[in-house]
Amino acid sequence: MRIAPVAHGKTDVGRQRGHNEDAFVSEPDLDLFVVCDGMGGNNAGEVASALATTSLRNFFRATVNGDIPGEALRGDQNLSEAARRLTMGVRKANADVFEISSTRLEHKGMGSTIVAMSVSRETSCVQVAHVGDSRCYRVRNGKIEPLTRDHSLIGDALAWNPNLSEEELSMLPKNIISRALGLKQAVEVDIRSDPGLPGDIYLLCSDGLCGVVKDKQILEIILLSSDLAEACESLIALANDAGGPDNITAVAVRLEADGTAASGPEILISVVGEDDVAADGDSNSSPPEAAGGAARTGSRCEKCGRRATGNEVYCGQCGARIAL
Repeated sequence: MRIAPVAHGKTDVGRQRGHNEDAFVSEPDLDLFVVCDGMGGNNAGEVASALATTSLRNFFRATVNGDIPGEALRGDQNLSEAARRLTMGVRKANADVFEISSTRLEHKGMGSTIVAMSVSRETSCVQVAHVGDSRCYRVRNGKIEPLTRDHSLIGDALAWNPNLSEEELSMLPKNIISRALGLKQAVEVDIRSDPGLPGDIYLLCSDGLCGVVKDKQILEIILLSSDLAEACESLIALANDAGGPDNITAVAVRLEADGTAASGPEILISVVGEDDVAADGDSNSSPPEAAGGAARTGSRCEKCGRRATGNEVYCGQCGARIAL
C-alpha cells in the first residue's frame, strides 16, 4: 500500500530566550520534514539552523529525479536509495554550515543539530536521519517510541550503560552535545529505515520540547488532539508551561493511505444517447443492453454490488460490468 504524508509544524521562542535559533521544514510535496536547533554566539545559531534547513531542502529539490551527487562512503552500499539520499543531504548541509563557519569570523564556531525525515511513498518506508539531540518519535497503536538516540553526554553515557540510574544521570552536565552539524568538515550521520503504516504519527522536535516534556505527556497530547496543528500548539504550550527554557519546535507528520495507489486503469464509459436507440413502440429494435448500451439505473455491479446510476455500463468504483 502506498502512503502519503500530511504534516504541520510550529516553532516558538520559548520564555527565556531573546531570539529563536530553531528552524524547520515541512514540505509534503518533497516528502521531507526537518527540525534544526542552532548554536553559537551573536545569533550565529540562527544562521546555522536556517542554512542547514535550506541546504537540505535544496538538495531534495535538486535530486527529485533520483540523481544523487557526491561520493558514497564506506557503509553507504548497505543503504537503500532513499536512505542514501537523506544521508547525503545531511552531509551536504554539514559541509555548507562548516564552510560558512570557517570563512566568516562573525559565524565562527556556529553549529546546529538536525533531525530529518523523508517518506518513500512507493515502499511505504520512512527514513530518519539525525545529528545531535533533536529527536524523532513514532506514535502507533496508542504507544510512543523514540526512533533516535541523543548525541549528547547523557545520551552517550546511556549508550554505554543503559542501566544508569536517574541519580547517576543527574550528576552529568546537561546540554553537552557530542555531535552537531558544522563543527567538523565531515560528520557521522545516524540513519534508520522504519516501515510506515497508515495512521502512524511521527514527531520531530528540538530539545526545547523533549527536554522538558516527558514522552508520556507527548503521547497523551497527540492522542487527545483532533488534528496535527492542535497537537503542535498543545505541545509547545506544555513546554512553555514547564518554563520554556529554550526555543521549542515541533513538526508532526501523519501517514495516510495514498488514494492514488488504489486507482485502477482509466475506464472509458460509452453512453447510449437518444439517437442510438429506436423510437418508442419499435418492437424490432434491440434493448440497449443487448446492443452494448447502458444498463438501467438501479442495476448493481457484479463485483462490488454498487448500485448503478445514470447510464453506467461499467462500475465507476471497481471497473466491473454492471449486472442487469
